[in-house]
Amino acid sequence: MTVEEQEKISRMKAADVLALRKIKLYAIKRSSTTYVFYFAINPWNARKLHHEIYGRWENHIIDAYNQMIDKGLYFPDTKETKTFRELLKETVEFPRWICEMDM
Repeated sequence: MTVEEQEKISRMKAADVLALRKIKLYAIKRSSTTYVFYFAINPWNARKLHHEIYGRWENHIIDAYNQMIDKGLYFPDTKETKTFRELLKETVEFPRWICEMDM
């Protein structure tokens, strides 16, 4: 694949030309090792919710869907492990704060 083809695919993915995924998973870095995850329609909605919760406007929002959607999260209060994909299926209101995770 040529560099031009890779760039074209990256642009199409970012634009979600086929609208395959309305809700995306975004990550915002909170510290050198901590990320906060959100489900949102677009990065602006994730950024706005982050500001409402943490009082800071962050400029770097990461599309984490492909890397994290099948990552398991353990919930000690219910002793369950769920993936971001399972949590997305349960979510009815967006944007939604999901969790903070040390990485």
